[in-house]
Amino acid sequence: MLLAGDESPLRAWVRLSLAGTELRVAGETEGAEDTARLAAELEPHVVLVEATGTELVSELREAGISVPVVLLSPTPKRGFNENAREAGAQGTVLATGSIGRLVAALRAVLRGEPSFDAAHPGRPAGQSALSPRERDVLRLVGRGATNREIANELEIGDQTVKTLLARSCAKLGVSRRADAVAAARGLGLLVL
Repeated sequence: MLLAGDESPLRAWVRLSLAGTELRVAGETEGAEDTARLAAELEPHVVLVEATGTELVSELREAGISVPVVLLSPTPKRGFNENAREAGAQGTVLATGSIGRLVAALRAVLRGEPSFDAAHPGRPAGQSALSPRERDVLRLVGRGATNREIANELEIGDQTVKTLLARSCAKLGVSRRADAVAAARGLGLLVL
């Protein structure tokens, strides 16, 4: 397993939690670039990401890294499970839960089963959160930028811009980019 995050007490808790199990920490990292590099290098069976981490999960997926990811959050958060699923994570676990819950979540994900902690309240009906990167893209669309300009500004590929726009439209229930900007603004998810 690869452990990603910057809170060393939490990392120590994870290592202690895994003692006596078949699960081992193969590496530890901070930041998206280091995580992507180590995930490709070590080929772990799972990545455990501290804190919210949804943007890190999205960046791993955009980099072509498909290893299962479990997000470890310090407190329950409304809509956290939905945000994690949308980013491409396979599970969530609450850090204040029991050691058994952490180990069970990791084992489930390793078997190919999703494992999302029920301690996180669901998102209110009709709301679908946008990732920070999706908000960045829509903000630039709202300012009149083309896909090429957005790609250059955010230092991502043209296809990634198209993918982020398509995901934003799907989450907001619209089919056009201008409608996505309007819907996001109307829901208070976007400030231009």
